[in-house]
Amino acid sequence: MNTRLLYSYLFFIFITGAAQIYLSFFHYSNFEALKDIVAISLLWTLPVIIFPNRAKKITLYMGIPFVLLALPSVFYAIIYKQELTQSLFFIIFESNIAESKEYLQNYFSLSVFVLITLYLIACFYFWKGMKNFEISNKTKLILSAIILTLVFTAPTKRWIKRGSFDAFTANVHRHMSVASPYQLIGAYIDYQREIEVVETNLNELNQNQTVSGLVVDEVKTPATHVVVIGESTSRLHMSLYGYKRKTNPKLESIKNELEVFTNVFSSRPNTIESLEQVLTFADQSNPDLYKTQPSLMSILKQAGYKLYWVSNQQTLTTRNTMLTSFAKQTDELFFLNNARSQNSYSFDEKVFKPYQQLLNNQDEKKIIFVHLIGTHMSYKYRYPDTFKHFNDDSLLNNKIPKDKVERINHYDNAVLYNDHVVYELIDMLKTANIENSSLVYFSDHGEEVYDVGDHQFQGRNEATPTLGMYAIPFFFWVGDNEKLKSKFNNPSMFIRQYNNSDFIYSYTDFLGIKYDKFLSHESLLSDDFLEDTIIVGDPYSKKLEKLDGTDQTFDKH
Repeated sequence: MNTRLLYSYLFFIFITGAAQIYLSFFHYSNFEALKDIVAISLLWTLPVIIFPNRAKKITLYMGIPFVLLALPSVFYAIIYKQELTQSLFFIIFESNIAESKEYLQNYFSLSVFVLITLYLIACFYFWKGMKNFEISNKTKLILSAIILTLVFTAPTKRWIKRGSFDAFTANVHRHMSVASPYQLIGAYIDYQREIEVVETNLNELNQNQTVSGLVVDEVKTPATHVVVIGESTSRLHMSLYGYKRKTNPKLESIKNELEVFTNVFSSRPNTIESLEQVLTFADQSNPDLYKTQPSLMSILKQAGYKLYWVSNQQTLTTRNTMLTSFAKQTDELFFLNNARSQNSYSFDEKVFKPYQQLLNNQDEKKIIFVHLIGTHMSYKYRYPDTFKHFNDDSLLNNKIPKDKVERINHYDNAVLYNDHVVYELIDMLKTANIENSSLVYFSDHGEEVYDVGDHQFQGRNEATPTLGMYAIPFFFWVGDNEKLKSKFNNPSMFIRQYNNSDFIYSYTDFLGIKYDKFLSHESLLSDDFLEDTIIVGDPYSKKLEKLDGTDQTFDKH
């Protein structure tokens, strides 16, 4: 290949993909987006291929707007170690004013100025080395055809397969959104589309804001309660629950301060579907009730609590618009993970700073929701190197295939780091020295990590359920308030078989909130509690079944 043509191709890769090159090579993200940039940059070389004798002028005219449009993503990568996505616009337009202001102020620092200046100088000297060249018309035609085929074959296949041109444009949009000059425009398009869905959801939720017959027990103020929602963490890999590996050294060190429930299950093995039930009156028998009945957040606000949401989950994606809608029912939002892909580093310690700020707020009654990314796949992205403790097959079942050990180690290291995070959240609350305080922790669902059968399966599949996908940790830490502590006086409650889709009843019961829809037999803390049959499967397909490994079927009727 003509070396000058290759030089122009590398020039476009650099100026449009500098941010992603930085993120990928320093392991803040995977290489998927960089692969797209390598492919898309072929398109930008087409004008150079067609007019090679004007290569220097063409790259200048294209390079200036490309670099200017790339600057926000370079800023973003330097400051936040993440790709620029629709989350940028969510932070600016949708988050609290203080967070937006802090975000914008971060752009203006000496170190950022120096790095951006170096980027611009590198772009200039890269362009300065550009030279005009000549290639034959036949070569121009062949190269152009090859490039167009390489770039557009995959989206064309989707168009043919789905019979819709929208499939073509969606595929092109997704791949081009990783780099300048389209990245900023594409991110804004994604933001507009997804926030419209969020607002539609929110309007639907807000039509059902209140419950009738609300009665709230008198509480000592200030009152601070915390709901920590974990992610993909199975209690089968927690030493707090008997796992052989020491994955919970910190939580075990305060086990006498925790109210640990040993027989709690999620109803569904995916975040959105699970939390649609956990945070509302919906359940496996009535999965759509979240659309027509008040949510937990609505009830808590009606009961006089100020609500905060701190999240290290992805901010705004097509998949999680419903979750964002629930979060927007709170009074103030802190979204900390703005990555395009789940396969990128965003450690849960990010939540500590805003969490501490909220603990310090002088609210009379408040509840802080903390949504962790926990032990979500890919597990190796969920913990810093200092928590890389499990490196061999020690204490693992000797029947587990050797090629599965590394992934188990990644998962167990992620559980170890999650132990640190949850412990610190408890310790920070404890240090705040608020008598009327509590923290409840549970995971949205579990994860199968080669625990059953021939030890070949890892992940989640609702069609082939396993215990690991649904067996979740669930425990409380309670401050020095005797009234709250008395909620746990019944020793038998800790082994009750319980479906966490009924969390709305248990948590409002814990806080002393009653209402017409309250069902005492669904509250894990109530003397009237009736044990749950753990029914799993997709409720919309009606293919429901009792989860193997759980106790007998209970009839609540």
